[in-house]
Amino acid sequence: MVCPYCGKEMETGFIQCRDGVTWTPKKQFLPSLSFLGKGAVSLENGAADNSSAVYAYNCPECKKVVIEYTGE
Repeated sequence: MVCPYCGKEMETGFIQCRDGVTWTPKKQFLPSLSFLGKGAVSLENGAADNSSAVYAYNCPECKKVVIEYTGE
């Protein structure tokens, strides 16, 4: 993947979490239960059968990580 910020090639890797990887619009009181937050988005993208890891692209130049997800 090409970095959308600097245009250089990004490194493919993973972001992992014990209970599934989610994004939430607000900081949750218990981060391990972030899937309970209103507006939470599961960041699953096929990297793990149990949604505990997602493929992620790292740009060492910009210090940015990009995740493409399929979950809702």
